[in-house]
Amino acid sequence: MSMSSNGIGTMVPMTVQVELAHAATSVLARQAGVDVIVLKGPGMDPSVASADRGSSDVDVLVRPDQLNRWLRLLASHGWTALDRFATGSSFEHSQTFAHEVWGHMDVHRFVPGVGLAPEDAFDQLQESCIEVPLAGVPCRLPDPASQALILLLHAARSHGSSRAQQDIDHAWTRAAPERRAAILSLVEKFDAHVGWAALTGELDKFASDPAYRLWVVASRGGSRTQEWRARIALAPTLGEKAKVAARALLVNTDHLAIVLGRRPTRAEVIQEFVGRFRLGFLELTHRARGRT
Repeated sequence: MSMSSNGIGTMVPMTVQVELAHAATSVLARQAGVDVIVLKGPGMDPSVASADRGSSDVDVLVRPDQLNRWLRLLASHGWTALDRFATGSSFEHSQTFAHEVWGHMDVHRFVPGVGLAPEDAFDQLQESCIEVPLAGVPCRLPDPASQALILLLHAARSHGSSRAQQDIDHAWTRAAPERRAAILSLVEKFDAHVGWAALTGELDKFASDPAYRLWVVASRGGSRTQEWRARIALAPTLGEKAKVAARALLVNTDHLAIVLGRRPTRAEVIQEFVGRFRLGFLELTHRARGRT
């Protein structure tokens, strides 16, 4: 059984720590009056997630206009940011936090694949939320069909993940006809067509969509160069495109710190910087040879 240190020296099973972390998160949100929805984890319905699907962190979606308040609240309660939204993922949708007792939390500002405006999507999810007791505390989760859609959209952007394939098999392939119909209805409701097409192999139908290139890399794989070109293409304005292009040239020190387990030294950042240019050159050279 996986064990985790709670920062005091006592070893507790990971499953216990994660459930307690969900309870602590829900208590904190309720006391502060912040609307938080748990997206995945041990509270998921058995028809959505298999019994052996482990969880190592807390994934929450926060009401958009309360996001900054939630981030300040986490900081005041011992949570430390490990990255930023801009550096956390290619979709720039989440930020990771760590706590010496509760472990890790991913704070989502939107769900990748949901085309509905974040404010409207949150309202729609909240309307159908259910309460699931975790460690004796009621935690708010989407209804099972919405849980399945969120899990499947996550699987769609997880190229090469065996866990993603297991999620697809359990939440969709083996789903009852009524559940499948409910999920497809939610694809329409949340305008999740592009993400869903990535899951079903019909992504090329959306080649004109701004998010197409990014979903191609996320669902089929691709080089770092292709990923950054996709992120630049998705940026809505010339100014934003320029900012993304500038970030592409810099070292993601947040990610490097996670890999190293500490903040990188100046020499390590320089080494990574040189390595990025070398890798980029090799990728472009390989691509040019492929065209030839």
